[in-house]
Amino acid sequence: MSSSDAQPTIDYLNFITRELNRYIPLVFLVLGTIGNVLNILVFTRAALRKNPCSLYFISGSIVNFFSLYIGLITPFLGLYNLDPTQFNPILCKLRFYLRYSTITLSTWFILLACIDRYLSTSARVHIRDWSSLRMAKRLILLSTLIAFIFPYTQTFYCYNISSRGVCIQIDTKCKSLNDILLLCCNSGLPPIFMALISILTIKNVKHTQNLVTTHRRDSQLIRILLIQVTVLILFSIPVTMQKLYSTATAYVMKSTLTTAIDSLLNQISIEISYISNSITFYIYSLTSKKYRKEVRQLLLSPHRENRTNTVHPGE
Repeated sequence: MSSSDAQPTIDYLNFITRELNRYIPLVFLVLGTIGNVLNILVFTRAALRKNPCSLYFISGSIVNFFSLYIGLITPFLGLYNLDPTQFNPILCKLRFYLRYSTITLSTWFILLACIDRYLSTSARVHIRDWSSLRMAKRLILLSTLIAFIFPYTQTFYCYNISSRGVCIQIDTKCKSLNDILLLCCNSGLPPIFMALISILTIKNVKHTQNLVTTHRRDSQLIRILLIQVTVLILFSIPVTMQKLYSTATAYVMKSTLTTAIDSLLNQISIEISYISNSITFYIYSLTSKKYRKEVRQLLLSPHRENRTNTVHPGE
């Protein structure tokens, strides 16, 4: 197909990409803002915030809130030439640095929650002792420092404003490096570790079912966490496949039509990956009856602590 024959198809693909950027981010922002704020309010209640796993959920919800706005607002504004990252090189670099750091940190907090539930369900007391508020606070601080210091500082070199006024990677090497880092730190390896640790946690629960108190104490948070892990893995598959394809074809000469197709698929995979940042509240609500009770209590009596209806991790 000649370039002139392919131009209508290219224009149509570019149109679809723009329209996805116009409407989908707004949906995720509304759902994510409401959901993550409610998550923070629920898990910071006195009865829940004393559980290490709840601290990871709180931290994850805070990071999800920021990652949604950092990742989705600027592309939407760019449709109306209002994106400041297209005019200011510092904001251009800072946007991608914060975007990658926050989505990675969100994934790490879920991974840490998986590790905590594995430790808390162990039949060995000395292993269960590693599941504690003190350890959770230390790991949250350490992982935050690592996420903001180590993986993505190269964005300050790799991203700049092009001659077309677009904030993009300056060369193919930078693009490949970013894709590999995202695979290792976010969408590739962490979900694999989550799946393996979740399997081990399920085995722990089966082995300790005779310990009724321990089983009841962990069952609610384990159920919430396992479903969240499943959702994250499912929604990370498209962006993982896209990154693998992008890395494998980084030095392949592509036609304008192929570039337009790649751009559309990249846009779809990125927006799918943001689903897991937007719907955690709805996952928790569908998963746990006790969580729904706590939300109702929060909404109906926001200034009154009704302890008889409070969700306890041990229920």
